[in-house]
Parts: sequence; structure tokens; C-alpha cells
Amino acid sequence: MASFTAELDRQNNIVIVVVTEDDGSDHDYQFDFDPRSGRWEFSERDLLERDFGEDWVEELEEEVESLIQEALDIGDDE
Repeated sequence: MASFTAELDRQNNIVIVVVTEDDGSDHDYQFDFDPRSGRWEFSERDLLERDFGEDWVEELEEEVESLIQEALDIGDDE
């Protein structure tokens, strides 16, 4: 099963996700978000769901949303 890592680039309002497939190949995705509302788009969802399954994509989506919330919480503290 493929794995992923997700990293917040708060300065640029982006969550960077690297998907590593079983064969070792990596695929990068960037999810821009609105720093005021946290709104973001997940246009790759159907493609990733087809390749890796609904549960896998839900886990990725939760991680992206968690990182966005972290950025919004940090912004509130400033």
C-alpha cells in the first residue's frame, strides 16, 4: 500500500503531500488554502481514491485538514 507524508508550508499557505508508491516512486501534491477561512480544494481526490481506495484518501484528507487547522490556530495567536 502506498504511504504519504504531509508538511505545512505556512508562509505560502500550502500543504505539501508526497505520496510514495510500493515501487518507490514519489508523487508530489500541493494543496493551497485560504489563511483566513481554511478553505481548500481537493481536485485530485477521485484520482487518488481510484488508485489507493476511499479509506486511504480519507486519512490523507484528515491529515491535510489537521495541518491547515494548525496554521489557522497559529495565525490566531499572532
